[in-house]
Amino acid sequence: MAKRGEATGRTRRRIEAALIRLLGSRPYNGITIAEIAAEADVAVRTVQRHFGTKDDILAAAFRSSAQTISEELSKLPPAQSAREALQHIVHAAFTLYERYKAEAWAVYSRSAEVPELRKTGRTGLAGREAQIDELIARWPDAWSVETVTAKRLVLSLTSFPTWRSLTEPGRFSPAEAAAEVTDILCQRLLRAS
Repeated sequence: MAKRGEATGRTRRRIEAALIRLLGSRPYNGITIAEIAAEADVAVRTVQRHFGTKDDILAAAFRSSAQTISEELSKLPPAQSAREALQHIVHAAFTLYERYKAEAWAVYSRSAEVPELRKTGRTGLAGREAQIDELIARWPDAWSVETVTAKRLVLSLTSFPTWRSLTEPGRFSPAEAAAEVTDILCQRLLRAS
Protein backbone atom coordinates (compact mmCIF):
# COMPACT_ATOMS: atom_id res chain seq x y z
CA MET A 1 0.00 0.00 0.00
CA ALA A 2 2.88 2.40 0.76
CA LYS A 3 4.28 1.87 -2.74
CA ARG A 4 0.94 2.82 -4.24
CA GLY A 5 0.87 6.02 -2.20
CA GLU A 6 4.41 6.88 -3.33
CA ALA A 7 3.46 6.26 -6.96
CA THR A 8 0.40 8.48 -6.58
CA GLY A 9 2.55 11.23 -5.08
CA ARG A 10 5.06 10.98 -7.92
CA THR A 11 2.29 11.17 -10.51
CA ARG A 12 0.76 14.22 -8.84
CA ARG A 13 4.16 15.95 -8.69
CA ARG A 14 4.75 15.19 -12.39
CA ILE A 15 1.42 16.78 -13.26
CA GLU A 16 2.14 19.82 -11.07
CA ALA A 17 5.62 20.15 -12.60
CA ALA A 18 4.15 19.91 -16.09
CA LEU A 19 1.86 22.86 -15.41
CA ILE A 20 4.77 24.83 -13.95
CA ARG A 21 6.91 24.15 -17.05
CA LEU A 22 4.07 25.24 -19.32
CA LEU A 23 3.61 28.42 -17.26
CA GLY A 24 7.20 29.29 -18.04
CA SER A 25 6.33 29.87 -21.69
CA ARG A 26 2.57 30.33 -21.91
CA PRO A 27 -0.19 32.27 -20.15
CA TYR A 28 -2.22 30.27 -17.66
CA ASN A 29 -5.53 30.74 -19.46
CA GLY A 30 -4.07 29.31 -22.69
CA ILE A 31 -3.04 25.98 -21.11
CA THR A 32 -5.41 23.02 -21.35
CA ILE A 33 -5.68 19.84 -19.29
CA ALA A 34 -4.73 17.88 -22.43
CA GLU A 35 -1.52 19.91 -22.77
CA ILE A 36 -0.70 19.37 -19.10
CA ALA A 37 -1.26 15.63 -19.54
CA ALA A 38 0.97 15.54 -22.62
CA GLU A 39 3.72 17.50 -20.84
CA ALA A 40 3.51 15.14 -17.83
CA ASP A 41 3.44 12.11 -20.16
CA VAL A 42 0.21 10.80 -18.64
CA ALA A 43 -3.32 10.32 -19.93
CA VAL A 44 -5.89 13.10 -19.61
CA ARG A 45 -7.94 10.75 -17.43
CA THR A 46 -4.98 10.42 -15.07
CA VAL A 47 -4.87 14.19 -14.65
CA GLN A 48 -8.64 14.26 -14.10
CA ARG A 49 -8.44 11.44 -11.56
CA HIS A 50 -5.84 13.29 -9.48
CA PHE A 51 -7.12 16.87 -9.88
CA GLY A 52 -10.60 18.19 -10.52
CA THR A 53 -9.53 21.26 -12.47
CA LYS A 54 -6.51 23.12 -13.77
CA ASP A 55 -6.93 25.50 -10.82
CA ASP A 56 -6.61 22.52 -8.46
CA ILE A 57 -3.30 21.60 -10.11
CA LEU A 58 -2.04 25.15 -9.75
CA ALA A 59 -3.14 25.33 -6.12
CA ALA A 60 -1.32 22.06 -5.35
CA ALA A 61 1.81 23.24 -7.16
CA PHE A 62 1.75 26.54 -5.29
CA ARG A 63 1.21 24.83 -1.92
CA SER A 64 4.28 22.69 -2.63
CA SER A 65 6.35 25.74 -3.58
CA ALA A 66 5.09 27.77 -0.60
CA GLN A 67 6.49 25.13 1.74
CA THR A 68 9.93 25.92 0.38
CA ILE A 69 10.06 29.27 2.20
CA SER A 70 10.50 27.34 5.43
CA GLU A 71 13.06 25.14 3.69
CA GLU A 72 14.92 28.23 2.45
CA LEU A 73 15.02 29.61 5.99
CA SER A 74 16.20 26.29 7.41
CA LYS A 75 19.21 26.32 5.02
CA LEU A 76 20.46 29.56 6.56
CA PRO A 77 22.45 29.66 9.80
CA PRO A 78 20.38 30.76 12.81
CA ALA A 79 19.96 34.52 12.91
CA GLN A 80 22.01 36.26 15.57
CA SER A 81 19.99 39.48 15.55
CA ALA A 82 16.62 40.90 14.52
CA ARG A 83 18.39 42.58 11.58
CA GLU A 84 19.78 39.26 10.37
CA ALA A 85 16.39 37.55 10.88
CA LEU A 86 14.69 40.24 8.77
CA GLN A 87 17.33 39.73 6.10
CA HIS A 88 16.66 35.97 6.15
CA ILE A 89 12.88 36.41 5.81
CA VAL A 90 13.24 38.82 2.87
CA HIS A 91 15.81 36.57 1.19
CA ALA A 92 13.66 33.45 1.59
CA ALA A 93 10.49 35.14 0.31
CA PHE A 94 12.19 36.80 -2.64
CA THR A 95 14.05 33.59 -3.55
CA LEU A 96 10.72 31.76 -3.56
CA TYR A 97 9.08 34.41 -5.75
CA GLU A 98 11.96 34.36 -8.22
CA ARG A 99 11.96 30.57 -8.44
CA TYR A 100 8.18 30.23 -8.77
CA LYS A 101 7.24 33.55 -10.38
CA ALA A 102 4.99 32.03 -13.07
CA GLU A 103 2.84 30.04 -10.69
CA ALA A 104 2.90 32.79 -8.04
CA TRP A 105 1.59 35.24 -10.62
CA ALA A 106 -1.06 32.78 -11.77
CA VAL A 107 -2.21 32.21 -8.19
CA TYR A 108 -2.15 35.92 -7.38
CA SER A 109 -3.98 37.02 -10.52
CA ARG A 110 -6.67 34.32 -10.32
CA SER A 111 -7.20 34.11 -6.56
CA ALA A 112 -10.12 36.55 -6.54
CA GLU A 113 -12.15 34.29 -8.79
CA VAL A 114 -10.97 30.81 -7.72
CA PRO A 115 -11.74 29.81 -4.11
CA GLU A 116 -9.09 27.05 -4.03
CA LEU A 117 -6.39 29.51 -5.06
CA ARG A 118 -7.62 32.08 -2.54
CA LYS A 119 -7.39 29.40 0.17
CA THR A 120 -3.88 28.47 -0.98
CA GLY A 121 -2.80 32.11 -0.88
CA ARG A 122 -4.14 32.48 2.66
CA THR A 123 -2.21 29.36 3.72
CA GLY A 124 1.01 30.84 2.36
CA LEU A 125 0.28 34.12 4.13
CA ALA A 126 -0.34 32.30 7.41
CA GLY A 127 3.07 30.64 7.09
CA ARG A 128 4.80 33.99 6.57
CA GLU A 129 2.87 35.47 9.49
CA ALA A 130 4.05 32.66 11.77
CA GLN A 131 7.67 33.27 10.78
CA ILE A 132 7.31 37.00 11.44
CA ASP A 133 5.61 36.36 14.79
CA GLU A 134 8.53 34.11 15.73
CA LEU A 135 11.04 36.81 14.73
CA ILE A 136 9.22 39.48 16.77
CA ALA A 137 8.93 37.20 19.81
CA ARG A 138 12.60 36.23 19.69
CA TRP A 139 13.77 39.88 19.83
CA PRO A 140 10.98 41.70 21.69
CA ASP A 141 13.10 44.76 22.51
CA ALA A 142 14.50 45.30 18.99
CA TRP A 143 11.53 47.20 17.55
CA SER A 144 11.17 50.97 17.31
CA VAL A 145 7.47 50.63 16.45
CA GLU A 146 4.58 48.64 17.88
CA THR A 147 4.92 44.96 17.03
CA VAL A 148 1.62 44.95 15.12
CA THR A 149 2.99 47.70 12.86
CA ALA A 150 6.26 45.82 12.43
CA LYS A 151 4.38 42.68 11.42
CA ARG A 152 2.17 44.53 8.93
CA LEU A 153 5.16 46.24 7.31
CA VAL A 154 7.18 43.02 7.01
CA LEU A 155 4.17 41.22 5.52
CA SER A 156 3.53 44.02 3.03
CA LEU A 157 7.11 44.54 1.93
CA THR A 158 7.76 40.80 1.53
CA SER A 159 4.59 40.16 -0.46
CA PHE A 160 4.55 38.87 -4.03
CA PRO A 161 3.06 42.09 -5.48
CA THR A 162 5.84 44.13 -3.87
CA TRP A 163 8.52 41.76 -5.18
CA ARG A 164 6.96 41.81 -8.65
CA SER A 165 6.83 45.59 -8.86
CA LEU A 166 10.42 45.92 -7.64
CA THR A 167 11.81 43.37 -10.12
CA GLU A 168 10.00 44.43 -13.28
CA PRO A 169 12.32 45.07 -16.22
CA GLY A 170 14.41 48.19 -15.79
CA ARG A 171 14.05 48.23 -12.00
CA PHE A 172 15.97 46.09 -9.50
CA SER A 173 17.52 42.65 -9.84
CA PRO A 174 16.04 40.16 -7.34
CA ALA A 175 19.16 40.48 -5.16
CA GLU A 176 19.03 44.28 -5.28
CA ALA A 177 15.32 44.25 -4.43
CA ALA A 178 15.96 42.01 -1.41
CA ALA A 179 18.76 44.29 -0.21
CA GLU A 180 16.62 47.43 -0.61
CA VAL A 181 13.61 45.94 1.19
CA THR A 182 15.82 44.64 4.00
CA ASP A 183 17.40 48.10 4.36
CA ILE A 184 13.99 49.81 4.42
CA LEU A 185 12.65 47.39 7.03
CA CYS A 186 15.71 47.67 9.25
CA GLN A 187 15.75 51.47 9.10
CA ARG A 188 12.04 51.79 9.80
CA LEU A 189 11.51 49.01 12.33
CA LEU A 190 14.65 48.46 14.37
CA ARG A 191 15.90 50.50 17.28
CA ALA A 192 19.29 52.09 16.74
CA SER A 193 21.95 49.93 18.36
